[in-house]
Order: sequence, then structure tokens, then C-alpha cells
Amino acid sequence: MSNPEPEPMLDIARGDAALSRHLKNSLTLLRDKVADPEFGKLVDDVVSGRRSLRDTFTSPVFFRALNPLMEQGAEHYRHLSEEEREELGRTGEQQFEQLRRDEEQQEQARAQRRDEDDEDFSDRSWLS
Repeated sequence: MSNPEPEPMLDIARGDAALSRHLKNSLTLLRDKVADPEFGKLVDDVVSGRRSLRDTFTSPVFFRALNPLMEQGAEHYRHLSEEEREELGRTGEQQFEQLRRDEEQQEQARAQRRDEDDEDFSDRSWLS
């Protein structure tokens, strides 16, 4: 039986599977919002592990696609009240905690499958 391997980790996540998943989800969301096929291919390459996210930050394609969105986001953030900013922070923390719990459950399931595949047959007689 083959065990599914964990998905490729983004280089800037530093081993944090929840952060890597969050970044991939965010990139996928951005890819779907930006009508630039070059940006879509770039995101697909990053999400699949064929390209480093760190290297894409300096890409003109990355900048061209995200610069207007970052400006809009910054403008929106400036108009939020302090309470709204705090609520955004709490929501983000809750989302990361949920991602971390999900990653932990997935890792436990992978470990269990590995244990089942590594069953000890030493006490069995192969001749009978």
C-alpha cells in the first residue's frame, strides 16, 4: 500500500506546515482573483513545489499582479477601527490554530498508516 506523502513545504514556512498551508491557500485565492496567466503559472509552480516562494518575491510578474491588491488591502486596513483590527488579529490566530490542529491530525493519520504498513510478521510461519 502506498502512503500519501505530505505536500511540499514552502521554503519560507521554516517547517511550519500550518503556515505553509495558509500561504498556499492565500496564493491560490490570489491566483483566482488575478486575471494574469503568467501569475497563475507562477503560483501553480510555487504551490506544487517546483519553484521557491522566496525567489518569486523579486519576480516582475509577482509584483505586477500583487501590487494593486496590496495597495487596496493597505487602504482598507487604514480605515478599520482599532476594534476591527483586533478582531482581524483574533480571527487570524484562530484560523492558524485550526490549521495546526488539522496538520497534526493529518500527521497522526499518516503515522498510523505507516505503522499499519510496517506490521510485524516475525511470529508468523510462512510454511503452514
